[in-house]
Amino acid sequence: MVDSDLAVHSSPELFQLCAAHPHSDEYWAEFVRRFNPLLTRGVTTAWRRSGQGDWPPDDVAYDLLQEVYLAITKNDFRLLRNFRGRTEAEAEVYLAHSAINQTISFLRARLALRRSADEVSLEALLEEQGEPPPAEPVRRAARSMTESELIDALKKCFDGPNRKRDILIFLLYAIYGYSPAEIAALGVSELKETSIANLLGQMKTRLKKCLSGQV
Repeated sequence: MVDSDLAVHSSPELFQLCAAHPHSDEYWAEFVRRFNPLLTRGVTTAWRRSGQGDWPPDDVAYDLLQEVYLAITKNDFRLLRNFRGRTEAEAEVYLAHSAINQTISFLRARLALRRSADEVSLEALLEEQGEPPPAEPVRRAARSMTESELIDALKKCFDGPNRKRDILIFLLYAIYGYSPAEIAALGVSELKETSIANLLGQMKTRLKKCLSGQV
């Protein structure tokens, strides 16, 4: 039976009640009433520590807070069950640290996923069409380039009056997977399919030399 006056329970007691009665709306409503501002401050602190800015957007703050609550409920509420303090201050510090650590871990994981999703398999592209495999320094440089890093490399390797056009064609090919025929059909240049294929071959050869320090 749920207590009529939940406010009389200390925070350590409320931890144990919530863990023991996971389906009790009353206990969890009291938990949210009592600790939601604290957890929100923890999310904001973690956001700042991660260099994201002063305050997360409302929708992001909501998502991060939900991640904290999910961490609290995971593994049969182990986070609450593992609390060994006895005072209100200890309970608040424990939850605040948990919110900060969970949010920082989530932000780091999200950044890693974004970088992974953004990575270009340039190494594979440079080995296409039966060409000799790139030298090891080239493979190392090309193995985990992001789109922005590839653009920077292309800007360093290529110049001339058609530089912007050529880089756009290479990005359409390398990043978005367009074939020479599809690039020609897009009408981004006056070049035909065969000319685009030849251009891409020349650009890959020059890019290999550039990445190996020969240019």
